[in-house]
Amino acid sequence: MPWYAVLDAWDDSRHDDRGKDIIEIQADRTEAVRRAFERAERRNYTFEFKDRRDLGGLGGSGNLDEFLVELRQNDRKVEPTVKDMMDIVIPIVERQFRIEDVYLERLCIMDDAGALTWLEELNPMHQLAWSRLIKELEGNEWPGLFGYLKRLVEYLSLASGTSH
Repeated sequence: MPWYAVLDAWDDSRHDDRGKDIIEIQADRTEAVRRAFERAERRNYTFEFKDRRDLGGLGGSGNLDEFLVELRQNDRKVEPTVKDMMDIVIPIVERQFRIEDVYLERLCIMDDAGALTWLEELNPMHQLAWSRLIKELEGNEWPGLFGYLKRLVEYLSLASGTSH
């Protein structure tokens, strides 16, 4: 599945008409981030970080409504530079993806260990509770998704008798 980086941007001359102006789709997540920053530099945008979802503006893992950084267009050069931002943001993005990958991998291990079969054998009331949790997992945005995924994996680990 290709990954993308979205850089939200708007121009005051358009009366705050907002749009996702810069989108890069790449097979590699880090490369998607890097390429989106390069396009931002060519279009002369400046960075405006938003404290959103407790990640200082970082987000995005398959949801088109998520973004990595918000930008405000500006005709003059303003520090920090795009390269400065890339040096800061890309390692943070890579770390978040590594954390997410670890939990997804553990969820697969739980499936192999029979934990999901165990869930299927629960009584209907417990199945309904798990079903609600899974729906929240699918419907929540980052980092809510990560928190629920972490809780789910921990519960599955306890239920299956394996330790991860």
